[in-house]
Amino acid sequence: MDWKLIEKAQWKLRQHPLTSRQSIGCVEDLIVFMENHVYAVWDFMCLTKQLQHHLAPSGSPWVPRYSASARRWINEIVLGEESDISLESGVHLSHFESYIVGMKEIGINTEWIENWPNLVSEIGWGNAIQHPRVPEPAKYFMAQTKKFVDSDKPWIICSALALGREDLLPEQFGSVLGQLEAVEIPSYVFRWYLARHVEVDGNDHGPASRKLLEELCGDDPVKHQEATDAALDAIKAREKYWDLIIQRNYSF
Repeated sequence: MDWKLIEKAQWKLRQHPLTSRQSIGCVEDLIVFMENHVYAVWDFMCLTKQLQHHLAPSGSPWVPRYSASARRWINEIVLGEESDISLESGVHLSHFESYIVGMKEIGINTEWIENWPNLVSEIGWGNAIQHPRVPEPAKYFMAQTKKFVDSDKPWIICSALALGREDLLPEQFGSVLGQLEAVEIPSYVFRWYLARHVEVDGNDHGPASRKLLEELCGDDPVKHQEATDAALDAIKAREKYWDLIIQRNYSF
């Protein structure tokens, strides 16, 4: 793994104007952001479930794969993604479902996005991406994520997930949270969602993910190169995703 190259790309992404400065100044800006970003919340789950399939598959008879630490790492992420706590006491929601609650709070009609997983199930992910209701930035980003999932190689999927997503989420979401608080946009649910991610993703998942990648790649130089390429591709995809949102919807 070329950690220096990966960290340089991550640093560049952290400077992106969408998350590094005040780009969300009103409810209308937040609506644009959420209507685009909600698809990234959904396809994050696709990455995690595909990796779980490799590291800790369901089914019987049980046969352990990889280390217990690897299985725990992915299972902890999936547990939070699929069934985290919510603002309502005793109620558990996936992060995708919590995001939709936040969208409703600021007046977004969520009928389409609530049906999105069903549409994917019916016509396939590749076909669903091309639907005219899907924003262009989200089409691009999901297509990139799908490539990682379709590789069916756990070291590629893990690299995209850990280094292109998990490593970066706490700081980026913390920045967006700060923007919302600065302009006092009435978005209590979404602010809670962001703070929850900063809290959960800011733990030891990052360091553990590097150990996991070393385990998945072993001594195979080809796997190390593929994992490095996947991390860089995932980071660049996020950067272009933010670019497209700005180009289409914001004026700086």
